[in-house]
Amino acid sequence: MAKLTLAEQYTLRGLTGRIVGEVLSDDYGIPSLGLVTNKTYICSSLTGAVEAAFLTDKGGLGRVLTALTEKPGDAAAAVKQLEGANTVMLAYGGEADAETNYALTKAFLKAAAEADLDADLFFHVRIWVPGFVKKAVQEDPQIAEYLQDRALGSFTFDLDRGVFVFHAVEVGDEGKVESEPLLEVPLSVEHTDLLRRSL
Repeated sequence: MAKLTLAEQYTLRGLTGRIVGEVLSDDYGIPSLGLVTNKTYICSSLTGAVEAAFLTDKGGLGRVLTALTEKPGDAAAAVKQLEGANTVMLAYGGEADAETNYALTKAFLKAAAEADLDADLFFHVRIWVPGFVKKAVQEDPQIAEYLQDRALGSFTFDLDRGVFVFHAVEVGDEGKVESEPLLEVPLSVEHTDLLRRSL
């Protein structure tokens, strides 16, 4: 992450947020979107871009809800704030380390399961690729059972081909977590370069 300036980090999140917001609106057909994130500059720029793209694509007629979790103990309140969203995107990443992001991810999934939050879930690439969802499912049967009843999704990227790949995610028996590619969206040269340098 240190390879990009903070300004470039904002640009990267703006470019990423535009694609994610449009895909969630158009291809996933979500009428209302919730986002849960932490209080970091980079995550805030991503969630703002996702929401702006989502609302623009809906012609201003969509609905977005935002919740913040700075620590695992904030998860239950965040879940309550996101009630009514059809899909909730977990957008942890940015400046926080993997241990912090996993703790926030697991705490939110646990709180959502305990509250039986009536929403599908979409995972940011920096939650999906490190295996945070799979780990939480394997560690907590209540989370596994909850996620089995939800439509789940995520996205990754293929820099060699210059595309975002959006996936359907499924949690099966015995903690088995699988994904299947649904669609690909081409990236601009600038976007691909920023992603490559951010790794």
